[in-house]
Amino acid sequence: MESTRLLRHPVTVAATLLLACGWISSWFTIATTRYPVLQELDRDSAMGMMVLLGGAALITGNLAVLRTHRDGATGLSQVLILPDHARTLAHLLATLPLAAIGAALIAARMALLALLAPAAGRPNPYELAAGPAAVLLLGALGVLLGRLTRSAVAAPLALLVLLAALVALEPITNGGGPALWLSPQGGAALEIPVPASLMARPAGPHLAYLLGLAGLLATAALLRAGARGARVTVAGALALACAAAGGTAQLSPPGSAVTAARAAVMKQPSQHETCREVGTVTYCAFEGFGAWIPAWNEVVQAVVSQVPPDTARSTPLTVRQRIAVPAFDQASRPGQLVDAWRADDAAAGTPGAVGIGTQWGDSAATADLAAQVAYRLVTRGRASGGRAEEVGQAGPEDRDRDGAVICGGRGVLVAWLTGQAGPAAAAGLRSRAEESRGERGGVSFYETHLFPTVHVPAPELAVATQALSRPHADIAARVRQSWPALTAPGTTATQAARILGVPAPATNPACG
Repeated sequence: MESTRLLRHPVTVAATLLLACGWISSWFTIATTRYPVLQELDRDSAMGMMVLLGGAALITGNLAVLRTHRDGATGLSQVLILPDHARTLAHLLATLPLAAIGAALIAARMALLALLAPAAGRPNPYELAAGPAAVLLLGALGVLLGRLTRSAVAAPLALLVLLAALVALEPITNGGGPALWLSPQGGAALEIPVPASLMARPAGPHLAYLLGLAGLLATAALLRAGARGARVTVAGALALACAAAGGTAQLSPPGSAVTAARAAVMKQPSQHETCREVGTVTYCAFEGFGAWIPAWNEVVQAVVSQVPPDTARSTPLTVRQRIAVPAFDQASRPGQLVDAWRADDAAAGTPGAVGIGTQWGDSAATADLAAQVAYRLVTRGRASGGRAEEVGQAGPEDRDRDGAVICGGRGVLVAWLTGQAGPAAAAGLRSRAEESRGERGGVSFYETHLFPTVHVPAPELAVATQALSRPHADIAARVRQSWPALTAPGTTATQAARILGVPAPATNPACG
C-alpha cells in the first residue's frame, strides 16, 4: 500500500517524467550524445537520478510518515495494531520499488544507447547502481526527518540544502580530490573520456558507502520510532561497517599499476590500439572506440575526394586516437607529450599520423579532423604538430603556440577543404574561428582538447570563406586544376584568391 502511494504520488510521477525527458532531449540537443561514451554516461545517469528520483523519495517518504499528523489522526494511530517502528519500516521499504524503477530506467537508457547509437566503451555496473542507492539514501533521510520533526518543510529544505551543496562543490569538483567521494555524487570526472580500463574510479567502494549510509539513516529512523533488539543493533553495526569500509576504500589513490598504464597509454597510444584499414586510410582506436571509425571515415573521404587522385594515393593517411590528461603524468610537459606522440608514430611506422580525441559528434571535432587531414594532403605528408623543421623551412609555415601556422595558398586550401567537408565541418570551422577571433584572428584546429595543431591566419581564412560561399563545383574544379600552384610554398593568399576568383584579402604580417 505505501509503495503504491509513493509511486503514484505527483512528485514521483513528475520526477520520473523529467528524468526520462531529460535523457531523451539530450539526444537531440547535445551532439556528442549521438556518439556516447558509456563509461561517462553511467555517472551522468546516477547524478540525474540522485537529484530527481532521490529528491522525490526524500519528499514523498517524509510526507508519508507525516500523513497521520497532517490528517489530524495522530491520536487514532495509537490504537493501530502495528507499532510505530513497524510502520516506519514499511515506509522505508516503500522506497525500494522507486529505486527499482530507477534501475530499470538506467538499464533501458544504456541499452538504447548501445543499440541505437555508435556507442563507445562500456558502463560500470557499480556506477549505474549508485543512482538507485542514492534514491534509497534520500528516501531513508526523508523517513528519518519525519520521525525527528513534524514540520512538512523539513524535507524540501533538506533537498534545497543538498542541491545548494552540489552547486557550491562544483568548483571543487572540477579540481578533483579524493574527499569528493564522501559526497553522494562521488568524485570528479576526468577532463575527457578515456578508455574504461583507465578510469580507476572507486565505484564499488562508493556504492558500499552509499548503501551503508542508507542503512545508518534507516536504523536511526527505526530507533527514533522505538525499535529495539538485537536485529536493529546488528543492522546498524553492519551499516556502519559498510559505510566505514567503503568510505575509507574510496579515498585510496589509484595503484601504481593503474598509474603506469595511464602514462603508457597517453605517451605510446599505438601500443594500446587496434587498427583497421578502410580503403587507403588506416584508423587506430582504443578499445571500445572502434564503432566511431565509419563516422571518422566519412569526414576523411569528404576531404580526400576534393584532392587530385595522385596526391591522395601518394600521401599515406593514418588517423590515430590520442588522449591528453595532465593528471595521468604530472611530470610531463605538453611539449614532451607531443614529442612522445611523434616518436610513437615513427616507431609504429605511421609518421605524421593525424590525431583525434575521445569525443566525437560535435561540429568542432569534425572540423578538427577535416583540417588535419587537409593539412596532411596539402603539405604532402608533413606532420602538423611537430617542430618547425618538421613542417618545412622552405615554406611560409612556422610553429608557434597555436600549432603549425600555414599561410598562403596552402592555408586557403586547408580552410576550404575543411569547410566543404559537410555541414558539421562548416559549422565547426565557424565556431573555431569565433574562438580565435578575440586573440589574433584566423582559426586554430586541435588534435586533442589541449593542443592546437594547425593555425590558418585571418587573410587565408577570409579567402577560404569567400570560396565556400561560391558554387562548390566551380571552386572544386579550380582547386583540382590549379593544385600545384595553390600548394606551392611561395603562393600567397592574394595569388590564391586570384586563382579561385574571389576578392583578395588584406596583407598578413604574421606570414611575412
